[in-house]
Amino acid sequence: MLFTMERLAVFAGTMQARQLSEEVIAKAERAVLDTIASMAAGVSTENARLSALAAKACFGPGRAAVFFTERSLHPLGALFANCAAASSLDIDDGHCRAAGHPGAAIVPAALAEAARLRRGGRDLLAAIAIGYDIALRIAAARRFSDTMSFASGQWTGFGVAAAVGWLRRLPIPQLAHAMAIAGAEAPQNLPQGDCQASSVKGSSPWSTVAAMFALDRAAYGMSGSIDMLDRDHAYDIPAIIEDLGERWLIAETYLKPYASCRYTHPVIDAVLKLVADRSGDEPISRIQIDLFPEARKLPNETAPKSLEGAQFSVPFAAALAAVRGAEAFRPLRPEALTDQTVIGLAEKVEIRYPDDLSGRFPNSTPARVTMTLGQHQAMVDVPLPLGDADNPMDQSAVETKLRDLARDVMSPGECDSLIQAVSMLKQDKLAPLLECLNAH
Repeated sequence: MLFTMERLAVFAGTMQARQLSEEVIAKAERAVLDTIASMAAGVSTENARLSALAAKACFGPGRAAVFFTERSLHPLGALFANCAAASSLDIDDGHCRAAGHPGAAIVPAALAEAARLRRGGRDLLAAIAIGYDIALRIAAARRFSDTMSFASGQWTGFGVAAAVGWLRRLPIPQLAHAMAIAGAEAPQNLPQGDCQASSVKGSSPWSTVAAMFALDRAAYGMSGSIDMLDRDHAYDIPAIIEDLGERWLIAETYLKPYASCRYTHPVIDAVLKLVADRSGDEPISRIQIDLFPEARKLPNETAPKSLEGAQFSVPFAAALAAVRGAEAFRPLRPEALTDQTVIGLAEKVEIRYPDDLSGRFPNSTPARVTMTLGQHQAMVDVPLPLGDADNPMDQSAVETKLRDLARDVMSPGECDSLIQAVSMLKQDKLAPLLECLNAH
């Protein structure tokens, strides 16, 4: 009888690109475009800049591109830097049940490996879909507790190993051990809420590098604990393999229109609606926010000192949306941190965690916002934020997201070329996309 990890390895190792439906291929294509948009936005942040410097110090120089910069590093260093850029502004894709973000790890790794092996665009898309499916199945099957970490780096390595191992055509036994080693050596990352927001965030960059080492170690004959998923106290084991090969979890991912933690998105949606509907310039004297109880883990600084602190603050996000609108999150910029009007309003935000919103997470992240405007109150209830799998952003919205986020590093014409290049992946053409990414 096979262990669960072995069953996942058989699934990945025997899958052929032509077996994937056009819907799954389209979702993988969307993941590529969205992750590149996230990288373009994040590459200018201090987080990404310092990550690239640290990657150079650790791994040394090389010829692999740090996208949207003039830097070239050792392949592992460039991969670390690109993953850091993709996740630095918290505008990368995610999955509700998994409670985290697959794309910032899996897409850069699969893209780099497909380029190295000179594989086609459809192989890239298939590898991404396979990596997403395995990582998200494992993450979504975890048994949640009040003390667990929701850091994505704890499980994205499974998907990186699966995607890259598939591209390398790693034998199934070695693939199983590679995924097991990647899972065992994923960063611990302390539970969010036990400490302040930091540049480490979800640890996806280091998880990705660890997974690349895991692949080489398995290829040389090292072993991992391939029974690690068969622990009933830690995982809903049947859920990991339920409808395997029929239900693809990449089709259930959400996209993020705002550079902030997903928990803040229904709040931002509600605030934007309330501000749009108010009469004239009625002053906002108070904002009351009802959230699901798991959101208690956020630091919620009213005057954050870093972009990470801002991303994980419900009151700051609400105030920024009310004062500066959606464009203030596309991308989130350092000058927002010193906006005294925003900080002043953030101090007038009250957060509650009512019983009627408990039990919704992780399937949904609802919010209810009541705003005091002059002498009256208005309320908006948001059960599903924009970008949710059941309230999706359409293709034009994703393309607009790229144009908004990439304006500092790409011209409008270059954005158009990149969008076209991504659309050519399903035609098995990878070279145009690489040309766009390596042009900077």
